[in-house]
Amino acid sequence: MDENQKTDLGDLEKLALLADSMTDFFPNGKALVVFELSRFEYMKFQSNFRDIDRSFTQFTVEISNVDFHFMIRPEDMPEDLPEGT
Repeated sequence: MDENQKTDLGDLEKLALLADSMTDFFPNGKALVVFELSRFEYMKFQSNFRDIDRSFTQFTVEISNVDFHFMIRPEDMPEDLPEGT
């Protein structure tokens, strides 16, 4: 067995590690991280979660008192958006 075998972490595990580091840095604070993504990157990341309304152009996930906000960058917004997205 290869002793230098790399562990492949998933997206959510990576966010959890980031959240833990941020809360270690400011244990009494509240953190907000915003990701402006291409439509492709956004949809790919959104697929990590249960079936939420796929027409939304943004969503937030809280992990360990850190809000991770994901949104489609303005230049990649679809033109036929329903109201309130």
